Amino acid sequence: MILVIIMISAFTACIAEEIPEEALNRLKEHCYINPDGGERLHTDQSCRSVHEKYLPLTEVEFSDELLKQYSLCPVCTLADEPQEEPAAPADPALVISEAELNRITAEWEKQYGDYRKWDYQVNAAFVSEAGTLPDTPYVFDKSVLPIMPDEDAIPAEEIAGKAIPLAASYGSRLAEDALKDMQVIVSQYRKPDNDVYLFSTTGSWLISFWDNDNIVAWMYVDAHTGVPSFLNIVPDCISFQGEPGVEGIHYEE
Repeated sequence: MILVIIMISAFTACIAEEIPEEALNRLKEHCYINPDGGERLHTDQSCRSVHEKYLPLTEVEFSDELLKQYSLCPVCTLADEPQEEPAAPADPALVISEAELNRITAEWEKQYGDYRKWDYQVNAAFVSEAGTLPDTPYVFDKSVLPIMPDEDAIPAEEIAGKAIPLAASYGSRLAEDALKDMQVIVSQYRKPDNDVYLFSTTGSWLISFWDNDNIVAWMYVDAHTGVPSFLNIVPDCISFQGEPGVEGIHYEE
């Protein structure tokens, strides 16, 4: 019995040594989990590494037992500084009435088909006429709308040819074998004034993957380096933010 107590005490001490004191103190003050399959302990109830459909996280009483079951979230629990509340977005501006936008969209779909599967050229041309994208009468920031690519951007055809191995490089559930029969569309070229949208300010391609009429995933790729910066797997509600192979933010299911 004494031996068991000593072993448990040693295990607890070992865990405590591995966890930064600040992180441990934050966990003791506020500890949150995603009870629906989450694998991490959080100190922020609205941690940005967790998909919004699982927010707010569930608060639990911190214990050593939890440390055996969960890893520590690198985004909030192990962060050097607590997450700051994001600034409230500006109010969106009405670019065009919904009725007029629907009318224009219907006309364009007669010529180019389902707007969801338009390529970058059609989307850029549509924005030039309507001032926004289909289904988007309100716009927060016009600089994020699609435009025609810069002359020094990697050609769309080249990006399309590399899209499947780039998506698979995230080590996600989108293996190359699962993607090879899907339709790859280079949907948009964007060059916003700032990078808060995960698009590069020097230009990014948005690539979408389709299984017939169902979108399976979409990905951002830097139009000059060819390096992806974001992958979203639509059916599984899983996203990967950052370059493949570099620790970024993995949004939980």
